[in-house]
Amino acid sequence: MNKPDGRPLRLAGIAEAAAIYQADKSQTRRLLARDDAPQPIDTIAAGPIYDREDLEHHAAARTRKPGRPKKDKEQLPMYLNDAHPMWDTHDGGPGHDGPDWKAGDHAQAVAYYQALSKPAQEIFDYLRATPGRLVSCDEIVERFNLNPDGTKNNPNVLAGYMNTTGRARKESGRRFPFHWWEAEDGANYAVKQSVADLFNAALEA
Repeated sequence: MNKPDGRPLRLAGIAEAAAIYQADKSQTRRLLARDDAPQPIDTIAAGPIYDREDLEHHAAARTRKPGRPKKDKEQLPMYLNDAHPMWDTHDGGPGHDGPDWKAGDHAQAVAYYQALSKPAQEIFDYLRATPGRLVSCDEIVERFNLNPDGTKNNPNVLAGYMNTTGRARKESGRRFPFHWWEAEDGANYAVKQSVADLFNAALEA
């Protein structure tokens, strides 16, 4: 197959695009969902197909937008103990207004959990199963197959599945029992050990 100018058309799927952008597949899908990204020339069962030359030109022309400096992923701790200062530098905003969780809040923990949708409960269960661990939004979305065709923005997908957390916060009268931090490719989430212990005790009672 040739282009109108007679040159051969070289095709690329998501795997080839990821290699061109030197990113994983989730990051590449988000890049290609942007308005300035090359448009697919066709879509097959395996996903969208692109002109490889368009991708190579776009990858070569990409520059980092001004704003927050890139966080060095190698320097980010994988686990945070409850005393780590990162808990106080979260990006949770008003979701962390109000009283913090304390050891005797069993009734509040049950009220919070019961006000969550089933998917939000499963996501929260996943976070509190490994207290203190920084979990990326990509990991959560892939773990629960929330973006099966890979065409949507993972942070937005996860936010949609977590939309009952505001209602749950009001029902419990407490702040969010999880924290999140903005990251270059979305966000990282974690639950304190003390909060995980509280919910384990409350929900197993």
